[in-house]
Amino acid sequence: MNIMNVNASVYASSTVVQKNTTTVKENDKQTTQSSTQIKQDTFVSSASATIAKDSGANKSEEVTYEKPNKLSAEQLKAMSDQRMASFKNMIQSMLGKQVTTLNKSLFEGITISPAEKQAAIDAISPGGAWSPETVAGNILNMAKALSGGDVSKLELLKEAVIKGFAAAEEEWGGDLPGITDETYDLIMKGFDEWEAEANQTQESQEAVTE
Repeated sequence: MNIMNVNASVYASSTVVQKNTTTVKENDKQTTQSSTQIKQDTFVSSASATIAKDSGANKSEEVTYEKPNKLSAEQLKAMSDQRMASFKNMIQSMLGKQVTTLNKSLFEGITISPAEKQAAIDAISPGGAWSPETVAGNILNMAKALSGGDVSKLELLKEAVIKGFAAAEEEWGGDLPGITDETYDLIMKGFDEWEAEANQTQESQEAVTE
């Protein structure tokens, strides 16, 4: 079956049940016959609808909607691996930006103006866009969003963070500066607090049901 984009404005019909009743008179007796017709949901592709309108044709191609099959365990794992890889790459990119900003805050010269240096200093200072607190908070928020609230995925997320830091170290040719160490410690502290909070919530729920 060809997969086509569907325009909701040309949705044909929802499931409709039609009952037709016919009365037949035979030998002075009337007999009532009924029949039932069921119309299934169909979608008409927007392209076909346009062609039919422009050409004056009475026919248009119908595309039957089918519910997608349930994903297999292998497909679910592949999706999870892809998300973790994207998460790791995002961490690597954020750490690279943090290191670049730190470098701008330390130097001033031909390529870095006094204004750019001050902006970099502000960015890595507490509350700044690339401070350890802000970067760690952003990474933790992404991790929680990826988990969907499922604390059992915490170890996978931790592993992605570790890989992200390792990739950043390789990119920068060795140990990262202290600002990234602070960021790492805050992330791991956040994971520990998240796990403790989830366990406490679970214990409270179990106590209520007992």
